[in-house]
Amino acid sequence: MQCTKHSMPNFSPRTDHLPKLISKWLHQPTKALRVPEVFIEQVEAYARLLDQGASDPSISTENKLPSQQSHSSQREKIWLGIRPSLRQLGWSILKGRENEHPMVVDYGLIETEAKSPLPQRLVEIESDLTELVRQFQPHHVALEKPFINANFASGSSSLQALGVINLVVYRQCRVFPVLLYRATWKSHLGSPKADQREVAETVQLLFDLKRLTSQVGSEAIAIAYAGFCGLGISEK
Repeated sequence: MQCTKHSMPNFSPRTDHLPKLISKWLHQPTKALRVPEVFIEQVEAYARLLDQGASDPSISTENKLPSQQSHSSQREKIWLGIRPSLRQLGWSILKGRENEHPMVVDYGLIETEAKSPLPQRLVEIESDLTELVRQFQPHHVALEKPFINANFASGSSSLQALGVINLVVYRQCRVFPVLLYRATWKSHLGSPKADQREVAETVQLLFDLKRLTSQVGSEAIAIAYAGFCGLGISEK
């Protein structure tokens, strides 16, 4: 007869050594609030002034509501384009107003070492992407939705990388990425079968770039541009 050992619940866990989370709010308790995304920064700024004891808080120029901002600044948007990969994640930042050709602000790669453990590589992507989003504060994100073959062992790690990207984007920007299939954003440049070199040449001409330092980065520019032009489906 075989006996199975069951673990007993710990009714006296030792938690003294764990760090305590200290809220930044003076008034407690706090409660989650659902508001339109466009007002999140303004509502939080106003609430923090109230929390600090201001009787008649006024919102600074950068925290004014959209209706109080100038029409031109209201229409200018920043797009983050991401070409996902565990080894070389391409990113780009485009900026422009509606119905105008955008400009490339910056682009580059987030690279991880192939020999490193998967959790470590995911942490590197999370850390670098978080810093990138904090720096540029994009209003929208365009993300390539890769085709993942279930027969490939790399499929699982690619999905985990996508999960990290979605986590960072929503946590930092509170937006849902616009998803674009590879053939979709390539077609926007002229051909769904264009290779990396052809994509890089088209992007270079389209944005009058003197020199491209990365073909993967040029793909991220093309992805952001497709999202800027209204292609793709929001992931919700």
